[in-house]
Amino acid sequence: MANVTLLVSKTCSACPSAKTMWKGMKVKYSFTYREIDISSEPGQELAERHSIRAVPATIINGRLTFIGVPPRESAEKAIKAKAKPKKTDEEE
Repeated sequence: MANVTLLVSKTCSACPSAKTMWKGMKVKYSFTYREIDISSEPGQELAERHSIRAVPATIINGRLTFIGVPPRESAEKAIKAKAKPKKTDEEE
């Protein structure tokens, strides 16, 4: 299963768009998702480990994958390779 971590900041104007996009992807794909404020201790540790200097930053399976809000197609391509599509009601 894919793990998506989104590093955000309360003062970031682009972060709400990134949050909305990743939460929307959860409707279609099965993956774990968490948001971490970059000013928190875990956020600072991740920023240092991945040399992150800007938010939003997306880490997928421990690898920095996007800085900024990625185009939905790019995000979907990145997650598709690592996450399983959710089953529809018809498939269950």
